[in-house]
Amino acid sequence: MKERTQRILRRLLTVNTFFPTADLSKEFHISERTLRNELADINDFLEASDLPVIIRKRGKGLKLELISQQRGALLEQLDAGGQSYYYSPEERFLILLFQIADSSTKTWLYEMETQLQISKSTLDEDMRKLRHFLKDYGIKVVSLPKQGVVFQGDERSLRTMIYDVINNFTDIENLIGMKEIFPVVSVSDKIVFQYLSEKMLQVIVEKYDEIFRKSHALVNQIYRNQIILFLSIWIKRLQGGNTISELSKAALFMKESDTRDFVDQVCREFAIVPSINELKYIIFTIDSFNSKDMNNYYDWVTAQLLAIQLIDHVEKYTEIPFSKEEEDLYEGLYKHITGLLSRVKNDVQIFNPLKKTIQESYADIYLAVKKFSPKIEDYTKKKLSGDEIGFLTIYFSTSESQIRQKRDYCYRAVVVCNHGVSTGKLLAANLKEQFNIEIVAVLSSYELSFIEKLDVDLIFSTISIDYSKKPLLLLNPILRQSDKEEIRLFLEEHHDKQRMTNALIDSTSLLQSFLELIVKSSGNVTKNIYAELEKIFNENNLKINKREIQPMLQDILKDSDILIQAECTDWRAAIAKVAQPLIKDKVVEERYINAMIHSVEEHGPYIVIGKNFALAHARPEEGVNQLGISAMTLKDPVKFGHPENDPVKIIFCLAAVDSYSHLNVMKNLIELINDEPQLEKLSNAGNIKEFNAILYREEVEH
Repeated sequence: MKERTQRILRRLLTVNTFFPTADLSKEFHISERTLRNELADINDFLEASDLPVIIRKRGKGLKLELISQQRGALLEQLDAGGQSYYYSPEERFLILLFQIADSSTKTWLYEMETQLQISKSTLDEDMRKLRHFLKDYGIKVVSLPKQGVVFQGDERSLRTMIYDVINNFTDIENLIGMKEIFPVVSVSDKIVFQYLSEKMLQVIVEKYDEIFRKSHALVNQIYRNQIILFLSIWIKRLQGGNTISELSKAALFMKESDTRDFVDQVCREFAIVPSINELKYIIFTIDSFNSKDMNNYYDWVTAQLLAIQLIDHVEKYTEIPFSKEEEDLYEGLYKHITGLLSRVKNDVQIFNPLKKTIQESYADIYLAVKKFSPKIEDYTKKKLSGDEIGFLTIYFSTSESQIRQKRDYCYRAVVVCNHGVSTGKLLAANLKEQFNIEIVAVLSSYELSFIEKLDVDLIFSTISIDYSKKPLLLLNPILRQSDKEEIRLFLEEHHDKQRMTNALIDSTSLLQSFLELIVKSSGNVTKNIYAELEKIFNENNLKINKREIQPMLQDILKDSDILIQAECTDWRAAIAKVAQPLIKDKVVEERYINAMIHSVEEHGPYIVIGKNFALAHARPEEGVNQLGISAMTLKDPVKFGHPENDPVKIIFCLAAVDSYSHLNVMKNLIELINDEPQLEKLSNAGNIKEFNAILYREEVEH
């Protein structure tokens, strides 16, 4: 068989469900007619080897059914026949790139002709393509007298380029410690192994799992793989004497953490002594892959505002009522956006292996998120990649599936997925929505021992695992039509596993209806009445979404919290003054003022979140006792140093105790920020009564 035919056969060996013909031809950049010819050659080869041929089913695609012994024998046969192997253009590209990137060896082009078994003209064309590719990274290929061919460019750009190439040309799951699950190693993977070394990757994987799985941190499998890959590239570059020349502006203090411990152990393992600059660089990069919350991210308010606005935007664009599932959707989006903002602002790329499938399967939601991306880019001042948009789309896709669930019976099952927590949840939501399957847990391949402790009857997995105690079905992480047919047949085969379940009750709406009824009959809801109702709901196992009944702005902003036409000399004085009502009521402590001022001094005027509008805040642990907010208009506007929104005419001070109790307040503030005429009127209010009338115009008119 010729080289491409072998690669197609190897690809079919990596899947256990039907592979759509159109998808396979697209992956290998050939027409379906050419693919049919390739498949005919493969079947001839399989028949000659006394092996089953490829099965083709209309509407489903292709499938090669082999037992493990046949699969192993076939791979050995393919490997044994590789002595006269000719590299594809893509593989030559990788070999050239990694050969030149490896500064521990010298690269001479005349030697590469022999190594790749190609002519000088072919090599010249390959080098032309390589130079064109590198241009986007600001990297040049130059030939030096005693050093051979080398790359010239910023070291950060070189690392990013290598990281992007490995992500785009190889199977990361296969590459990073998963060979026992994915036994087929492609030629591209082998080329990368020659550069990074398989042993290096294995050592880093072991150290990662030893440290982070113990602390239950960094559980997202996709992020785990990206971290391991980036750290491997970092080590390889340092071993070759390639270092960054200056400290990134986003560098952090060298505090103790799991990440610091992880990096220190890896450095000791490879006998590397990096500079302080390099340590700060790699620790910041690793931490940027993690979602954050208000306790470890200075600009959590921006992340919350963007999450709220994104939900509203996608709901209006798609006409899907995402607010029905706002609790889980908001929490996931908010934490993801904190990491996203940190990554994008500091040019740290993340690779989404499911991006194309997400774009095709959830086109409307993906497009809605993409249309919102300029708002995120306004903050980061950097372009939002399609990979990041794909991750955000997954949260909405999961929520959409949850919204559409209606059932009166179900199967209890577990999902095993190594493509990341959010992808596993999306698969779980799709199974619930389309097949009445109750997913009890989403596990990784490292957590198979938990299955026996769960009350489940079926297993759905996106990876090939050896587990025979319960019926198991192998699926793609994002369901194709062929997967859905497989699921239907699987459930029919195991129909005896069905369980009856009660119809879902919207407990929150029920509680709100009771509260409205009480208001109509008696005029108000006392704390005792609410507590009694909540107790009744809890006793009957009715879950209440407390986030939907959080206070509005008018519930916590008292007249005594409002200062009108105050005089302040600068932004520091403005922050100190607007916080005084909260200090007086012991909502916050004095140190909260210093925390707010210090944060602006360190990170810039990020609290100026709208035209002439600032929202002063710090983290809860920096002196917040209870939820509260104050407001102040300024007689003379004050400059905070914001290039677009200065000068500030109105400043609010927010004291938040957690990530959700103030959500309705944030929604009120978003409405205010987006209404510049109302902001202008508010800034000119002459007294508190007038201020309130403008701020709550709908309520006042009502």
